[in-house]
Parts: sequence; C-alpha cells; structure tokens
Amino acid sequence: MIGTMLGVLFLCLICTVPIAVSLGLSCIATFSLVNGGGNMIQMLAQSTVTSMDSFSLMAIPFFMLVGSLMEHGGIAKKLVNVAEMLTGAMPGGLGMAAIVASMFFAAISGSGPATAAAIGGIMIGAMTAQGYSKGYSGALIAAGSTIGPVIPPSIPMIMYGVTIGVSVSYMFIAGIIPGLLMGVALMIYNYFESRKRGYKGTESKARTMGERATVFKEAIPAILMPVIILGGIYSGIFTPTESAVIGVVYAILVAVFVYHQLTWKTFCQAMFDATITSATIMVLFGAANTFGRILTMNNVPTMITQWMLSLTSSKALIMLMINIALLIIGMFLDTISSIVLFGPIFAPIAIAIGYDPLHFGIIMVINLCIGMITPPMGGNLFVAQRVSKTTFEEIFKDTLPMIIVLYVLLVVLVVFPEITMFLPRLLGYVYNG
Repeated sequence: MIGTMLGVLFLCLICTVPIAVSLGLSCIATFSLVNGGGNMIQMLAQSTVTSMDSFSLMAIPFFMLVGSLMEHGGIAKKLVNVAEMLTGAMPGGLGMAAIVASMFFAAISGSGPATAAAIGGIMIGAMTAQGYSKGYSGALIAAGSTIGPVIPPSIPMIMYGVTIGVSVSYMFIAGIIPGLLMGVALMIYNYFESRKRGYKGTESKARTMGERATVFKEAIPAILMPVIILGGIYSGIFTPTESAVIGVVYAILVAVFVYHQLTWKTFCQAMFDATITSATIMVLFGAANTFGRILTMNNVPTMITQWMLSLTSSKALIMLMINIALLIIGMFLDTISSIVLFGPIFAPIAIAIGYDPLHFGIIMVINLCIGMITPPMGGNLFVAQRVSKTTFEEIFKDTLPMIIVLYVLLVVLVVFPEITMFLPRLLGYVYNG
C-alpha cells in the first residue's frame, strides 16, 4: 500500500503535476486499495478539511494579507527608506539596505516569496541604477528573502507548530536570534563583496539630521506594525492568530489614513493576491496532512526512526544525515509540504537523540529556507530572477557564495543550540518530553 502511494506521488512529481494534486492522487490510490475503490474521494475530502480545522492555521491567510497590504499600501516603501537611511552610505549600502528591508518586511509578512517580490520590486531597480549587476542585485534579494520564514511571524513555523504539537508563540521567539544572525551574516558578506566589486554607498543621498528625522518620522507607523504584532504575542495579550487579524486592521488603517496609498482597486488586488496564495497553502497543507496520516497509520515514521538509530550511535552523524536530507528535500519541495510531510518523520529522531523539538524546528525551517534559493525548486530564486530581469545562470552564480554563508551559519546553530534556545528559556519555555 505504501509502495503504491509513494510510487504514484513520485510519478506525478516527475510529470510536473502540482504537489497538492500529486499528494491527493497518491492518497486516492491508497484509499482505493484499502476500500476497494469505495468512497475514497469522500474520505480524502473529509480528512483534508478536518486537518485544516485549526485555530492556529487561521493566522496564515491573515499574515499573507498583511504582507500583500504592505506591498500595495506603501508601507514596504517606508521601511525601505529607513533601511537605506541606516546603511546607504556604507560600501554596498544599497545591498545592506535590501537585506535590512527584507528583515523589516519579514517581521510582518513571514513569507519568503512575498518578501522577494515586495522588496525586490523596490530595491533592484535602485541597485542596478547605482552600478550593481542585475545578477548580484537579484541574488541579494533572493538570499535576504530566506530570512522571511525565520524571523517571526513565520508561516512555516505555524505549520511546524501545528504538525508537531509545539507552541507557535515559542517557535516565533526561538526564530528571532537565528533570523537576525542570518541577516548579519549576509550583510557582512555583502560588505566585503561590495568592496571587492567597487559598489560604493549612496554618497549623493547623504542626509542631514533633519532629513533623517523626517524619514524616520514618516516610517514610524510602519515600524510600529511588527512591534504591535510581536509585542502582543510575546506579552500574552493575544495569540498569533489574533495578532494576524490585528495586523490586517492596522495595515489598512495606516495605508488608507496615514500614507493614503490604498485605494479600492489596490485593496482588491491585495485581497486577490493573498487569497490565491493562502488557498494554495491551505489545500496543500490538507493534502499533505492526509498523506502524513497514512504514513503514520502504517508506522512509517517509527520504522525510519528505528532504522536511522540502528545505523550509528553517533548523535552528530545522525543529525548530519537529517540535515543533508532536509537540504536535498528543500531543493525539490516547497517549505510547507516538506514540513508537513517530513516533520513527523525527522522530529522524533531528533528528539530521540536529545534535541529539543523547538530547536529542531528552527533548524528544519532554516534548512528548507536555504532550499528556497537552491535549484531546482528555488522559489525565492525564481521570483528574484523575474524581478531583476536577468538570466538564471547569472543570478545563481552570485547566489552560490551566499548559500555557503548560510550553510556555515546553519552548522553553528546546530552545534550550539543555546543560540536558538536562549530567548525561549529566558521567557519561561521548558520542554517536558
């Protein structure tokens, strides 16, 4: 039965069938074997809908809408202006600004592709006008957008928390330091690479104190958004789902009454973009969850756990194998599918060798985020390529060193779990597994 399900899945993927449809067809094939073809569509539909019946999952469409409203309502532009003010005069200043802006945007949208599209649309043109190559500009945006699912709020973290049974709030807290370190690592690389390439700062745009104050004052409503969202979550005032709704309301108010850039037409476009993306994610989650349930019913995660533990007693070697597997998986599957499918398989193994499920969740998300800029899947990479209007070969050549930088940081986070666990434990997190 499992062989049939996996066979149908891989056959569909080879034929470039969308992942959600592939998962659904593989489940139907399995149900047909078990039930002789009777009621399998109904069973699949019921299982898919039931798996999406979660209060935490309601945060996803609202966070997607927040990101879309930021892009269409002028909020993202204000954040970019602040980022450019802070770093623009340094060597590679616009590149620095792109990374900082990605971190700002990530702290609200929680989506890598949304970050790449929004920040890339604003920054790439300015970077190329300043003398940056299109390939390097797109590579910086692609690499910077990987921070989106790590810095809270994060849609993949919501998925991991719901799938594994870990607190979404603590997942958000755990992602803060790793996400900031990813941004700092990319900024350090950009500084030295820009000096080598001769990418200077925006000296012509050097600002007086009065001009800086004006830029910051205009951006205060935009900067307050992540403060309200994350501050409310961490203080316990509201849940991640409630914070997403508050973020939507706040984004509408700021975009309409403060920046005056959200018209009825742009609002409808923002709603449409968020609806399409959210619906895709939710259908994918439902199908993947059903697929995972079948695997669990047949003890596949347990068998894989026992097999990996029987290969070696070295915890380091087991974690190395898991990380390599996740990096490869991230090259072929999107982040959401990978978490739902492989989280229940790899998390028990990590827990069995002494890793906290919260720490492993961050490691898993970062692994898969790196996969978002690694071919052949490379979702963020293709978004940045389209925005920068360059060839895939050119953008990937400039992205490769940044992938290596992120890999090195990943190893550091795996070896030193306290980097990830410091804030959660400071705020009272205790794992009783």
